Amino acid sequence: MPSPAQRFRYLLGLFREHVRLLAAGAAFLAVTLWMSLAIPRYLQEAIDLLVADQSGRAFFTKVWLILGFAVAMVLTRSVSRLLFFIPGRRVEFDLKNRLLAHLLGQDREYFLANPTGELISRINNDVNGVRMLVGMGTMMLIQTVGTLTFAPWYMYEISPRLTVYCAAPIAAGFLVLQLAVQRMRRNQERQMKALQSLSDFTVESYGGLDPLKSFRGLGWAGRRFAGLSGQVRDAGLGMTTVRAWFFPLLAHLVNGLKVMLVLVGGFMVVGGEITIGDFTAFAVYLSMLVGPLMGATFLMFLLQRGMTSLGSLLEVLTARPQRPAPRAEASLPARLVEGLTIEGLRFAYPDEPGRPVLDGVSLRVAPGEVVGVFGPVGSGKTTLVNLLNRHLTPPPGTVRLDGVDVRDVGPSELPRHVVTVTQEPFLFSDTVRANVAFGVAERVGEGAAGAASAEARADVEGLAVSVEQAAADAALGPDLGRMPMGLETLVGERGITLSGGQKQRVALARAMLKPCDLLILDDVLSAVDHDTERVLVDRIHGLTEARSLLVVSHRISVLERADRVVVLDRGRVVDEGRHHELAARPGPYREAWRRQADEMADDRTPGQAAG
Repeated sequence: MPSPAQRFRYLLGLFREHVRLLAAGAAFLAVTLWMSLAIPRYLQEAIDLLVADQSGRAFFTKVWLILGFAVAMVLTRSVSRLLFFIPGRRVEFDLKNRLLAHLLGQDREYFLANPTGELISRINNDVNGVRMLVGMGTMMLIQTVGTLTFAPWYMYEISPRLTVYCAAPIAAGFLVLQLAVQRMRRNQERQMKALQSLSDFTVESYGGLDPLKSFRGLGWAGRRFAGLSGQVRDAGLGMTTVRAWFFPLLAHLVNGLKVMLVLVGGFMVVGGEITIGDFTAFAVYLSMLVGPLMGATFLMFLLQRGMTSLGSLLEVLTARPQRPAPRAEASLPARLVEGLTIEGLRFAYPDEPGRPVLDGVSLRVAPGEVVGVFGPVGSGKTTLVNLLNRHLTPPPGTVRLDGVDVRDVGPSELPRHVVTVTQEPFLFSDTVRANVAFGVAERVGEGAAGAASAEARADVEGLAVSVEQAAADAALGPDLGRMPMGLETLVGERGITLSGGQKQRVALARAMLKPCDLLILDDVLSAVDHDTERVLVDRIHGLTEARSLLVVSHRISVLERADRVVVLDRGRVVDEGRHHELAARPGPYREAWRRQADEMADDRTPGQAAG
């Protein structure tokens, strides 16, 4: 957690970004405070004139001043609120953009250590806490400090003795306030952590809804959700309990002050120590203290929540990717000449450094070559893919493109040469067309959206034709025909309205649109039927957008036409060769080939077998 000094420095930076609006808001608030403090003085003079039976021009001047200040305060107070709240909203907007940009630059290790639900909670709840601190919290702080400073001063000018009588209960109230703030801070921190856990569990449960249904885990999920939400409830009730005790205590304090004022002040009026006007002005100043005293707990809550939220956000903003920064001199040619080279790759996850997932893996993919990677579940295939596309950071010198270490290749340059289609692709809550065109839409230029020129219109039309062709090549045609709006059908968040095979084919169509030197396919046909698989295998091997293919799969039928197949088992390369060579010699490849051939034969219908 960042230190209080770090939080304060960052908060000052936020204030500096909006210093003009905040300064203008403080100026209007100061004018409002000055007029509110001036009204009791004019009221005192008007009452004393009225008591002295001098209700002439001077009396009505005081009355008009009071009315004028009251009307002017409506305007200045409203303007001051706008000038404070606008920077708060702008800070909220800027912080969310900064958080998104910063998170997009993090590596996979960061998201393994920080669940998605927790990050969502920080972006939503913690940013709101900082917004309230910058906007409403700053305004309330200035107003409270100003009122509690100048109102007692004017009260002291009227009657020092009466002010001393009122000061003792107020000081006792502040001591109780400190105890209340400490308890509220602890409960607020508990609530923030509970909200993060609850948000993370909700996202995970939503993503794993099908397994929960299949394994009858909905009851467990409900109980777990109830327990986490109960923690949020208990922390909230803790803060509510503090306010429930403290607010009535302040109310009784204020009522006691009023009784003391009438009792002591009344005797002072009778004794001639103060006038009726002095007594009235003193009562008004005392009533002005009620609002700040009653709102002190809420102000302390805002300040505490804002600083706690700021510390939580700074944990995200100060996190740095574990991947090393690329060297300035490391660059790749427009087209790869040597291709991909892997030598002695050994990798273990940080939480289990003694158990390498890959151990001594070496292979090469030359330009124009189709290389397959076979291995059973848990052999390290997906880890290998994540190391190649830099979702994970490989050891130095183990993965190279044209002799350049991928660790030294910039994150924006690598995707121009290497494109990956994962087994579980990510689809956006958009149309099928937008998801297919996602990787190349920027290449036609953002200005083409307005179709300002014939060239721009041609680019847009060409992209539309390319999307339709890619969808057809990915065997999406029959599925699109059953969808209500074809390519314009919305797929929902993460493609929730599509089946697993449809998601994989949309991602494959997306990759078919983007030219690259190396296309990596990570079990992209694992969720399609065998007939669709045969069609897709033919089209994958006929791709012209990719110069080289690295096909990772546990299905032999996908690898039969590869130039070479590398066999992984428990993180090691145990065999290598062409399909017919591997199928002829004993090993895990031949065993899987025979088993899968028998399964395909069992899946055929009698009519298909006869044909």
